[in-house]
Amino acid sequence: MNKDILLELSKTLSTEYEIGIWSETTDFFERQATIADSSIKYNEGQYNIVVKLKEFNLTAAKTVFASLVRFIEYKSTFYVREDKEDSFEYYLLSATDSKKAFLFHIVFQ
Repeated sequence: MNKDILLELSKTLSTEYEIGIWSETTDFFERQATIADSSIKYNEGQYNIVVKLKEFNLTAAKTVFASLVRFIEYKSTFYVREDKEDSFEYYLLSATDSKKAFLFHIVFQ
């Protein structure tokens, strides 16, 4: 699966803003010792998240991401990772059987 397929799949689901998703995600990032700073914004069906790691490396990003998924995911979850020179980007889509879903674009720096 690539990012384009995941984004197309998200269009078939209800990815409306949910205060619970925003607040739980914010709370999760605030409790992570490996994170220096984070921000979350919602725009057109997608939560855009920037996470600044205390030490930028793939292992730290993968650890935080895996913990976040375990903490917040719904029943069905898909993700794609893109490695860039100065960031690791994840597109995370998670949905319930009733098509309620959230779409995250997470940039680890």
